[in-house]
Order: sequence, then C-alpha cells, then structure tokens
Amino acid sequence: MVSPPACSGSSALTQGSQGATLVAALSPTSENNEAFLAVQRLMKTAGLRVPHQIAADLTQGFFLMEDLGDILLASQLDQTTVDKWYPLALTELAKLTAISHGDALLPVMDSDRIAEELSVFPEWFLCGLLGLPDSDIPIAVFDDLVAYLIDAFSVQPQCVVHRDFHCRNLMCLPDGRLGVIDFQDAVMGPITYDPVSLLKDCYVLWHRSDQMRWLEQYRQQVERIGVAIGTTQAFQVGFDMCGLQRHLRVLGIFARLNLRDAKPAYLNHLPSVLHHVREMLSNYRDIPALQGFSDWLDAKVMPGVTQQSWYQDVFVPQPLEIGL
Repeated sequence: MVSPPACSGSSALTQGSQGATLVAALSPTSENNEAFLAVQRLMKTAGLRVPHQIAADLTQGFFLMEDLGDILLASQLDQTTVDKWYPLALTELAKLTAISHGDALLPVMDSDRIAEELSVFPEWFLCGLLGLPDSDIPIAVFDDLVAYLIDAFSVQPQCVVHRDFHCRNLMCLPDGRLGVIDFQDAVMGPITYDPVSLLKDCYVLWHRSDQMRWLEQYRQQVERIGVAIGTTQAFQVGFDMCGLQRHLRVLGIFARLNLRDAKPAYLNHLPSVLHHVREMLSNYRDIPALQGFSDWLDAKVMPGVTQQSWYQDVFVPQPLEIGL
C-alpha cells in the first residue's frame, strides 16, 4: 500500500473501473501535501514508477491514488537476490539525475539546511537519548565537522534527490519493476545522497566492497547519460560524506521517534546506523575535522552507547560471491 505524506484518520481500499486497487486516504492539511503531488508529477514525467494520482482535494487533505501493493523491497532482499534488485533500483535512481533543474522547483539542500538537519544529532541522540550534558559536547569540534560536510555537499553535482530512497520506500511490482513511494520531501542536493540511502541503508547492511561495487556501477551509468561527475575516488568520497551527514541525522531522528512519538522500534536500528558512522570515520582518519569528531565519539559517546539496552553488535555479511 502507498500513502501520502502522513496518512491519518481512516484509509480504505476500493476497486477501480478496470479492477485495479485504489487507495483512499486522508492526510492532514498541515502536511506537505502540495509537494507530494508536485513531486509525483515530476517523477512520473522522468519515467519513474510512482503511484498514479486519481483525484486530490488539498483543502481537505483527501487523496485517491493507485495502490502499488504490499511487497516492499525490504522483504525481498537477501544475498541471493540483492544483485538483481539493486541494479534495478539504481537504474530508477539515475532517472532523477536527468531531470532538468529548471523543471525541478524544489527546496535546495543548502548550508542552512545541512546544519539544521545535523542539529538533531546532539539534541535528540546525545542529550535526549543518552543523557549527555550540553557541556560535554565540544562545540568547536562539532562546528568543524558541520563546516566540512557543508563543503563536501556543495562541491558535488546537484540533482533531484528523493532523500529516503531505501528498501522500505521501494515496492516490488508484478511487472518486475520497482515502484517509488514517500517522495514528498524531495530536494535539490548532491548526486551521491540517494545512493547512500540505498547502499548504506539503515535497515539492512552490506559489506563495503559490495557498496563500492554498486556505487561504481551507478557512477558509470550516470556518466553515460551525460552528467559530469568526476573520478571514482571523488565520487566515493562524496558518497561517504553524504553518508556521515545522513546517518548522524538519522541517529537524532530515530531517537526523537522514540522519545517524542513513542515509537521505540526505531531504537533497534541504531546499532546499524552507528556502524555506518564509525566505519566511515575509520576510513578518513587523515582529515582533521573528521578525526577530531571520531576521537571524541569513541572516547566520550561510545562508552555510554554500549550500556544502552538497545545496543548490540551488528552482523555485516561477507562480500557477495559474484558470478557464482
């Protein structure tokens, strides 16, 4: 099933004239409903498989749309299937990079937005969830990190970014394609942000060598459609920096979902997100802004993390055996 930004009240299924299943849903007018429709049209024009909109009443928050079913990509992924699904997902993702900037009237992931998104990490994860006092958070170290990540975002080619292009927002369809949902928060941002959402998913872990293999396939694919994206190394660095920003933000968001919204299930995914953060930092010890943050995280944050009831060691699969 697919829903608009924040479906509330009741939602119902009905039959279309051709026997297709439709979804009737009510989304509060306070939600990003106009953006949901605008991005739906943008992605449909670009050739992505998104739910068809049958009718919408923005004044009442009413939507009638196609139902893409209930088979999430998350339910289909394992080591025998991922090399089938991820190339399909990356092919869909590449279509976003081809959208003309003039056609994409979207918010921009600028320096203010990047910094604001990172602010949920100290507020909700460090202070809210771990109980770390404000005085124990080194402001200068965190500010250096934020400034470095802002620069890393700005030097990359900018394109339409879904922002949550992961296994729980992709639907496996009967025709073998992947449907895309929950796209209302799309922005203009760095080209490696969406590959991070997929390849460094917060809900499923893959070995770094496989991440890099898929990322290089994507880089070559985007390059073939005419996007100037630079070298493999530069693309990997951009990917890792987007990953660090995204995962620090997600740590704050998952903590907030637990503390504010009474959704403790998200705590189960914090160990995987922390794995992404620490693995990335370990690969960039030569960058002062990252090394300072990494040293502080290991010395002052991780001892408290390991005492949390939700903390556990994560299992990272071995690299896939390609061609066997």
